[in-house]
Amino acid sequence: MKKPSKTAVAAVLAITLSAMPLAACGGQASQGGAAGSDATEQTQTADIDSSSWKTLGDALAYDTKEMSGSSWDEEHYITVFAASDGSVFRVVAKMDADVYAKHEKLDMSDDDYEEKFLQVMGGLELESVEDLTPEKLSQDQLDAYVGKTGKDLVDDGFTFEQYWMYGGEETGATMAKGNLAYSVTFDVTVPEDKADSDEAGDAIMDAAIVSMEFSGASHDAVDPAKV
Repeated sequence: MKKPSKTAVAAVLAITLSAMPLAACGGQASQGGAAGSDATEQTQTADIDSSSWKTLGDALAYDTKEMSGSSWDEEHYITVFAASDGSVFRVVAKMDADVYAKHEKLDMSDDDYEEKFLQVMGGLELESVEDLTPEKLSQDQLDAYVGKTGKDLVDDGFTFEQYWMYGGEETGATMAKGNLAYSVTFDVTVPEDKADSDEAGDAIMDAAIVSMEFSGASHDAVDPAKV
């Protein structure tokens, strides 16, 4: 039986694997979007050649830290990050017991944490590298959802993951599609007690979308149990 995975969240546009209760007073900036079946049509791919990446350190050399999310257990380390050309990669590295033990002793609050992390984890062999860039919805595509509802997102293949803002005039929720997730601000008030028990996002299904922006990886993308 696998032990529970652990999760790290970092950078400006980050993901979480647990809800963040926030009594909010403002909305979020918007990025792109589109309604209907055309919303998923993308042709953009990474300019970076990842074929030479053999280790986790090779891959993380291209991580801009602008958006990253990772999770791990005793068998795998998974991270999704944004590269300098705007592309998004998902890499899976094979964890071993010795490295896992050393990694668990690292302190993320240390000033030299990143250096220590690479010393411990950088040599892990990669099992897979995926270019997720074609999945990423553009600014225009996301903007096209403004004025529509949470139900419209669900109809277009999005799933509710969590609330990240509630208790104010607007409510923020993370909606995932495939390997990627988006921060969505809705024109509705959701009280804290209701948000805490609303695991399906029912409170925002009929609410109008105010803005959307790309936020990173979906829960599924960094779930070691789904490797």
